[in-house]
Amino acid sequence: MWIAESSDRIAGVYYLRLAHAKEMTHQEISARGNDLLMYALAKRYGIQREDCVLAQAEHGKPYLQNYPDIHFNISNSGCYIVLAVSPHRVGIDIQEKKVTDIDKLGKRVFSVDDYRKFLASEDRQDRFFREWVRKEAYVKWTGEGLLRSLRDLPMDGWSQFIYVDREYFCAIQSDLPLTLEIEEVTNL
Repeated sequence: MWIAESSDRIAGVYYLRLAHAKEMTHQEISARGNDLLMYALAKRYGIQREDCVLAQAEHGKPYLQNYPDIHFNISNSGCYIVLAVSPHRVGIDIQEKKVTDIDKLGKRVFSVDDYRKFLASEDRQDRFFREWVRKEAYVKWTGEGLLRSLRDLPMDGWSQFIYVDREYFCAIQSDLPLTLEIEEVTNL
């Protein structure tokens, strides 16, 4: 069994572009996410699919039952799936920049003070999506999911934005700063 070393502060970030995402079902996209996870586990740790047993924590966050020292998180939006794998708890989120009623959604995402700043910002769409992926990555990192209001999260820990595509925002969250090894996977 692979055991994390306390000095290992590296996270693998893998992303996959789905050519026909709009034609795929949720189950098909989820299966591709699992394929991406298996690819990463084999590449980083030499773990094969048949050795992996996926389970769910209390609020539904998946984990590897037989490798509790390996943490991962998967997200998808539009035509991308992203995955973070690390010996430290991680959360990752990706969101396609789509025109939406961001002013209304901003009230749900921002605290009162941050909402005022958001309304005054020059590029509200970028500011909204940047904060959205940070907060989503945060609740995925804690394992709470959307059980908690996004408006008043403490946003402790460490986060970093990841460039995947100019039409998307992506962020990772962890307990401590990590060195990111980012790979676009094209051969699944």
